[in-house]
Amino acid sequence: MGWVGISIFVLIASTFRKLMKDNEYAFLHVLMTFMYAMWLPLPLTFYRLLNTDLLLVGTIFGLIYLVMIVIAMALQAGHISYIVKHNDHQISEMHGDYMMAVISNPMEGLANIFKCIWAWFLGVSFWKNDEMMMAAIMFLFSLFFFYYLLIVLEQSVVKQMKGITNVKPNQTFVNLETFVFFLALVGYITIKP
Repeated sequence: MGWVGISIFVLIASTFRKLMKDNEYAFLHVLMTFMYAMWLPLPLTFYRLLNTDLLLVGTIFGLIYLVMIVIAMALQAGHISYIVKHNDHQISEMHGDYMMAVISNPMEGLANIFKCIWAWFLGVSFWKNDEMMMAAIMFLFSLFFFYYLLIVLEQSVVKQMKGITNVKPNQTFVNLETFVFFLALVGYITIKP
């Protein structure tokens, strides 16, 4: 199922401009919902593969991350579809932006923080299993914790904090980081003897 998720990501990347041109933002989010849903078994799979008690905590964070992202993508798909289909000036642009901010920004930011925590636990588990390359890769991904934390803080605090106002989410970066993260995990499962 992991490769199905990777394939959906590649499909999205290859048809992204066409979907944007045709205003198919909702369909794009439906595809992303299925993509993340295909990766739902991964936290449990790695818990069993790496067989370390410590990873149980990481597995919980991994599952929460994926469930939150699936819910966020599904809610965004419904919201976008409704806005596009019923855009007869009953819904203001401000209301649309408000709804996207509510169901996208903090939820996705928090979910990505959980992904980074999961990555740290994966790194420790790979380290304990003497798989240093995967441990290094997972530790690298766990460092994105600070990036996502700054984004969540910038979006959550009322009084702006010095230095945080310059931190904005970059969708291309986030999507590429997510793709490489799951490609590494799915690739590991595929080549693991």
